[in-house]
Formats: sequence, structure tokens, C-alpha cells
Amino acid sequence: MQKPDLHRARAVIAGSAMLLGMVGGGTGIGYWAGVERMRGMLAEDRQDHLDEIARLQEANRIALGALSGRVARAADLTAAAADTAATAAETAQAAAATAGKAARAAGVPAAVPEHERKAINTTIQRANERIKGSAR
Repeated sequence: MQKPDLHRARAVIAGSAMLLGMVGGGTGIGYWAGVERMRGMLAEDRQDHLDEIARLQEANRIALGALSGRVARAADLTAAAADTAATAAETAQAAAATAGKAARAAGVPAAVPEHERKAINTTIQRANERIKGSAR
């Protein structure tokens, strides 16, 4: 009776070994295929990211180029406005000096100092408030 049991044991062991080999081989091949697929996907994603970065850099370069032209024009306009303001200030100063000379020549009294003008304005405001208060 030992012979058939030995054949049966060998058949079970051979079948188990074949089954384990097939399952192990399928698992190994599946793992290898998954790893290769993932490598391809990662390489593709990396290239996509690099392409997007290049596109954004180009868009920013174009935008900065457009802005630099505008900034240069604005700087030129500001410089021209500053020159005009300086010329206007010089002209106003010369006109004030001429007007002062003409006023002295005509005998017009000098302008009231600032602190005296403020005191006069305060007095006028108080008088107006009293008039408004008594009218009510």
C-alpha cells in the first residue's frame, strides 16, 4: 500500500509546486509590469511638469517684457513732468519777485504774516457764530 500513497504524495507535491510556480510567476510578472508602467507614468508626468514650467516661464517673460516697456515710458513721462514742474516753480518764483517789486513801487502794503491772518480769520469765525446764534 505504500506505493500508491507515495505516487499520490508525489502528484500532490508536483501539483502544488506547479501551482505555486504559476501563482508566483504571475505575481512576479504582474509586479514587474506594474513597476514598468509606473516608471513610464512618472517619466511622462515629469515631462509634463517640465513643459508646464517652461510654458509659465515663457508667459512670465512676455508679461515682464511688456511691463518693462510701460515702466520705461512711465519713467520718461514722470521725468518730463518733473522738469515741467521745476520750470513752473522757477517761473512762479520769478513772477512773485516781479509782483513784489511792482507792489512796493505802487505803494501797496506788504502781505499780512500767517499768524496774524489766522488770528483775523478766527475772530471773523467767532463773530459769524455769534450772529448765527442770536438769529435763532
